[in-house]
Amino acid sequence: MVEVEPITCWWRTSTSAVRSGEPFGLTLTCAVVETEANKVVPDFSKLDQTVVQLPPFEVIGGTHPGDLVTPGKRFFQYDYRLRLIAEDAFGNDVAIPPLEISYRIESKVTGGDVTQGRDQSYSLPRASVRLISLVPDDTSDIREAPVSMFTGIENRESRANLMQTVAGVLFGLAGVVAIVMLIGMLRRKAPKSAAAAAHLGPRPILGAVAKELDEVQRASRGGWTPELVCRALAALRIAGAYATNRAVGQIPAKAAEIPREGVVVVRSFGRGDVYVSGAATAESASFASAPAGLADALRALTVSRYGRVEKFDSMADEAMQTAIRVTKEQQSAHSLIKEWGRNFTASVVDLRRKVWS
Repeated sequence: MVEVEPITCWWRTSTSAVRSGEPFGLTLTCAVVETEANKVVPDFSKLDQTVVQLPPFEVIGGTHPGDLVTPGKRFFQYDYRLRLIAEDAFGNDVAIPPLEISYRIESKVTGGDVTQGRDQSYSLPRASVRLISLVPDDTSDIREAPVSMFTGIENRESRANLMQTVAGVLFGLAGVVAIVMLIGMLRRKAPKSAAAAAHLGPRPILGAVAKELDEVQRASRGGWTPELVCRALAALRIAGAYATNRAVGQIPAKAAEIPREGVVVVRSFGRGDVYVSGAATAESASFASAPAGLADALRALTVSRYGRVEKFDSMADEAMQTAIRVTKEQQSAHSLIKEWGRNFTASVVDLRRKVWS
């Protein structure tokens, strides 16, 4: 149990020094105890701007913003507009006249009944304003920053609620657009026929091609053979087909069937082995917008394997490096993220076309 003051008030002036007849602001802020068991009920009848008297200051207006409630406390505030007209106060501190606030304490008892205590009074603290001077004598800090009034707090809270509502609406619209695009992407990705469903995508095929080239590179360190050149050429033709936007042949493998020359075996879970071959040649890579060195690598491997005289020299090693580089480039171009990006772009184009139509 901690004893607290039932009511605490303080003054705040908009300026510390005024000229004769210059309007200035005077704010009264009070904090009263308000809990489930006890509640302080002040008498506001003497605080209204049309009733309050603060001689020698003249009250020329004021406002009473709404109360602010926090756990265990209620804050209320009165803003007054004053002016001072005096001939004998130049260079002196003019004190705000004493003002008392009447209040009583309401307490809840067993059974939910409310009992009211006796009327009590609270004397407001002193405050003063100097007429044509820098600061009053009782000023504790001349650099004290101005505080926000209740009206300013309410305005900021209202703007914050409005902006939060607008942000929620915009996030909702963004979510709807994202769902529409996602549905379009899924529809685009769905196979249209059983034949299309049986075909493998670029990622597993390029993964098998990269694995095949790695095996050939390791095996070729002991010397090139016609079999290794044939495997490297088959893998490079598949990577070159993707690089030149050509079709890739896919044939499901039959049971106990031996792979023929010029194909790469791609093992797919649930579909069995698939024989994949590419149609890229040195001539097609020369005319298409193919990666640099692709045509020369295809020509070097083709001559090494199918030339009149089999030659396995350093050109095969250079062609192997080109094959690995082209395969990695195509794996990056057909990655899952880039595929989603292409589908997303296509969905945006379709959405714009539907909107404009």
